[in-house]
Amino acid sequence: MAETEVTSVDLEPGEVALVIGEEDGQMSVRVVAGSELEPDATEMPAAQEIILALAMRLLKDPDFHDDVLDWYYDHQDEDEEEEEEGE
Repeated sequence: MAETEVTSVDLEPGEVALVIGEEDGQMSVRVVAGSELEPDATEMPAAQEIILALAMRLLKDPDFHDDVLDWYYDHQDEDEEEEEEGE
């Protein structure tokens, strides 16, 4: 079995990370917050709420994965065109 190396990322208190991986051909998704919610919090900060919504959508809507990739590739081409125009 090949050894794997773990990479650490330090998050600021207001930051939230969406960690997407692949295990046995299946997508894995984790949400990691830079700080814990206060026990008496009545609502979740916007960043955490958005990341949780994205994570749930990625896990429950297989078509969304393809839509995200399509959007990325479409906008990547636009960014490259803008760079070429700027030269």
